[in-house]
Amino acid sequence: MAFTSPKTSIFEALIKNNIYYYDKFKKRFEQEVTLRNLSARTRKSYWWHINDFQQFLKKDPEQSGIEELRGYFQSMLSDGQHKPGSVKMGYYALKFLFTQIYHKEWAAEYLPTPKTAKTLPLVLAKDEVPDVLSVIPNFKHRMVIMFIYSTGARVSECVNIKLTDIDSKRMQVNIQEGKGLKQRKVPLSPVLLCALRGYYKEYKPQYYLFEGAGGKGTHLGVSAVREICQKARFRAPHIKKNFTPHTFRHCFATHLLEQGTNLLIIQRLMGHADLSNTLKYLHVQQLGIEQVVNPLDNLNGVEALCRNK
Repeated sequence: MAFTSPKTSIFEALIKNNIYYYDKFKKRFEQEVTLRNLSARTRKSYWWHINDFQQFLKKDPEQSGIEELRGYFQSMLSDGQHKPGSVKMGYYALKFLFTQIYHKEWAAEYLPTPKTAKTLPLVLAKDEVPDVLSVIPNFKHRMVIMFIYSTGARVSECVNIKLTDIDSKRMQVNIQEGKGLKQRKVPLSPVLLCALRGYYKEYKPQYYLFEGAGGKGTHLGVSAVREICQKARFRAPHIKKNFTPHTFRHCFATHLLEQGTNLLIIQRLMGHADLSNTLKYLHVQQLGIEQVVNPLDNLNGVEALCRNK
């Protein structure tokens, strides 16, 4: 796999003087990320941050230590060019570089993990979901968003769904390409199944459920799914929320919670390893306020207390 960066190559000076060193480093990096089965996205992000660190140092990162790392993290946190999530990813990328490639100690007490703001997920109201679906004219594109909303699949999981993953006999969807390569099964909605049958007759996919422009053997790209939502936002200006494909995964969990589904079941359907990731939906669900009885209304003799004696 090729690793690229928008900046100058990571060891430009070393390439000119010592091509062997650069090749050795790159092979070692590729070997380590492969052995740990890191996703393509994580590999690309790690490589970018390692290169960004080298740009900050203006020298070979192997010759740096704790003080250089502290200076780099301070710069990331104060220069206004790195988002909080990027700072945290940079921390793990450099920890990977130092501990797994250079085999150096990582002094965690001097290199605290950067804190990131805990934001609540964006969720559409139930009546807003059909509004969005109705403005997506392309049937295939509409089915993609409907699939995510009905199954809670991540975008990467959705585009990797194969025809054989749709188990109509057991009314399940087998999600094989989950985060961390974890597999899970989610219920197959009868409404979704009916729609998928109509979709199959029209598009006749051969391998992946949502094929890409290359046809058989290729699947729709993640960026293409994001573009579907971008166009939908333009066509539905009355919905002010800046929704993305991932929003419909959040909607799946939140709307299940509002229907009274047990949190542990939602955790399993979402593929969350930690229940704390599922608990965040408690903060965005719509509460049945109209069903809440005010405690003042239940006080004994409250009617008399409300009168001026």
